[in-house]
Amino acid sequence: MVAEKVEKEAAGQLLDAMYLDLFHLIEEHTQCKVNLERANASGAILLARTRFQAGGSNSVSKAQIPTENSAEFNALCRVIKAKDENEINIERHAVDKANGYVEPLHWFSVLPPMSLRHAVTKFRDCIELVAESTNLQRQLTDVLISKLRQSVLQQ
Repeated sequence: MVAEKVEKEAAGQLLDAMYLDLFHLIEEHTQCKVNLERANASGAILLARTRFQAGGSNSVSKAQIPTENSAEFNALCRVIKAKDENEINIERHAVDKANGYVEPLHWFSVLPPMSLRHAVTKFRDCIELVAESTNLQRQLTDVLISKLRQSVLQQ
């Protein structure tokens, strides 16, 4: 009888710890999503400001954007899966024209406006936040799966 009570107490403490972890992960994930929305909205406003300052809708032409006939280039930022864990990471490369890493910001101007540079920074932050949000979502899923397994084992 005493051993059964001790086992129930230990199971209750384990469940409490798991729920606490779950709530912390939910809170972190929600905060990450809010930060992502803020960064994205800020970047969009900065892009609109850049377009307004440059003269409206005719400031960027299709000729400035690369097409199939353009020279090949590599992405400066890649999403990669971590080898040892169930996470994703962001791999960034420095601008290196010899290896095909070009700065897309310079497709539009050699000296882009400061608002466009700030928008690029905001969107780079968005990429980091998306990776962080994805990792938190995976952790949250792992906690939920382990909780479901434990509840099945107890029944």
